Amino acid sequence: MFPQDPPLDAGSVQNAPFLPLAFRLGAAFGLMVLQLALPQDSPGGLPGEGIYLACLALMFAESVWEAHRACRLGLSPFATPSERWIRYNLFLDAVLITLMIAFHGVDQSQLATIYIFPVLASAFYLNIIEIVAVAVLSSAMHLTTVLLFTSGALPSFGRSSPVSWTDPPRLAFILGFASLQIFAAALVVVVIRKHLEGLRQDLSKSESVVGELSTLYQQVFESMFSGLVTVDLDGRITSANQAAKNILGRPLETGTPIEAQGFGPLADLGNRLKDGRFQLDLAAPEGAKQIVGGNLVVLRGAGGLVSGHLVVFQDLTQMKALEERTRTSERLAGVGELSAEMAHELRNPMASILGCVQILKQGEQPRAMMNRVLTILGRESERVSALVTDFLDFTRPRPVRIQPIRLRTIVDDLRASWETDQRSSGLPVTGPEPPDLWVLGDTVWVHQVFTNLLSNARKALNGIPEPAIRLNYRARQATVAVSVADNGCGMSEARRRMVFIPFSSGFEEGTGLGMSLVFQFVQQMGWDIQMESTLGRGTTVTLILPIYRGTIPSRENHQDVPAR
Repeated sequence: MFPQDPPLDAGSVQNAPFLPLAFRLGAAFGLMVLQLALPQDSPGGLPGEGIYLACLALMFAESVWEAHRACRLGLSPFATPSERWIRYNLFLDAVLITLMIAFHGVDQSQLATIYIFPVLASAFYLNIIEIVAVAVLSSAMHLTTVLLFTSGALPSFGRSSPVSWTDPPRLAFILGFASLQIFAAALVVVVIRKHLEGLRQDLSKSESVVGELSTLYQQVFESMFSGLVTVDLDGRITSANQAAKNILGRPLETGTPIEAQGFGPLADLGNRLKDGRFQLDLAAPEGAKQIVGGNLVVLRGAGGLVSGHLVVFQDLTQMKALEERTRTSERLAGVGELSAEMAHELRNPMASILGCVQILKQGEQPRAMMNRVLTILGRESERVSALVTDFLDFTRPRPVRIQPIRLRTIVDDLRASWETDQRSSGLPVTGPEPPDLWVLGDTVWVHQVFTNLLSNARKALNGIPEPAIRLNYRARQATVAVSVADNGCGMSEARRRMVFIPFSSGFEEGTGLGMSLVFQFVQQMGWDIQMESTLGRGTTVTLILPIYRGTIPSRENHQDVPAR
């Protein structure tokens, strides 16, 4: 009596309980128990009561069999079956409702409302055309049952009998109202189903987009050469790409602490950031030293709350080794170039000294010749001594000693040295009175820096009709700018770019290391230096000095203070 048992389609099985079967199982059992529990209306019972109970028992047995069948197939008792079984169950539900209405009275209009259930249930499993078909079937079954009883085609059954119908308008009302309820429910279900189908399509598209984005993210995540590790707020790994595992040479299991991989606590890692990056020395699995560098990024979830961290890192071992080799090569090249320049600078005075020695070896010389030879020996010896002294200062500078110095004292000392130097005779240094400020610097280096700048300005003024050197000052909130300006020969842009390179001054006088020492001292003291020059119009060198805002020591230039 049952249709053939086709295998269930696993794709059609859903997790939600199958409503038609659950309704029929509960309704059949409940109606059967209710009928047996109610008192008899007549000594012999209602007509057809035995048939009614037998049909209910058969419906209940069929429902139990279907639930058992699902269990035998490894599914839940109320698992959703294939579409064929869905239609079969909806038909049986309509038959059960028709049987109940026929027994309890076809004149009970409120009972026809129960037909709405199979219509509503069909919305979860069938398409729109089949939903309308269920509504038509339910209305037709109700209409047929009522007409068969009212026409006398069916004998009395329960509370339904032909003699009970004496009011045709009431009959029309019952039939029309029942059909109206069923088709109204079908209309609502169809509208809802169309809306649900639209939502399902949108959801399917969204799922497709999310799937594509997830695939793209996974491809990017796994294809990157940098190691990517995400960790939660407890510092435990939540994901890691293949590059991270390859760089560290070990598996990065989800849930393991990032600290155990050599990165240490995230708080300590964040404190090591320099310009947004960190660098760590790790022990590789084979025992070699491994240098890892990268970034630590905060991950934020909904509402901007911190949900974890992303560690992005690269293996810098080879790059650092290459950098070290490059630096060594550059140092060796620099030493070779500097040595060649030094030898070139020493060659000229040494040639003069050797020439004087050869003259002295010849024996007695006239007094004038002896004086000239001794003068040359003294001058060239001083030149060699100055060259060696500047070279040692450049290659092996002493430790910097930063302390507060009064700016006016610096300028007064410079003016005093300048005025006592015979080479600057008749060439005054002009400019306004310096502001009464204290600056940070090394007293020895400060004097040497400004002396070299003034000396270069003097050399640049050779042959200028109206030579002038001027000191200017411009105080700011935390610094003061001191400018040394001249109207000398100036220099080209190419010469200006090389002015701090050793032995490239372009002046015949001096050792060629003055501006190199100036640049080195300025860097060591934490100052800044700027230079502007126009060929034929002069040069302006500006020094940016940090202002000291602390307590002034009782004795000027006596107590050292830490560098900023």
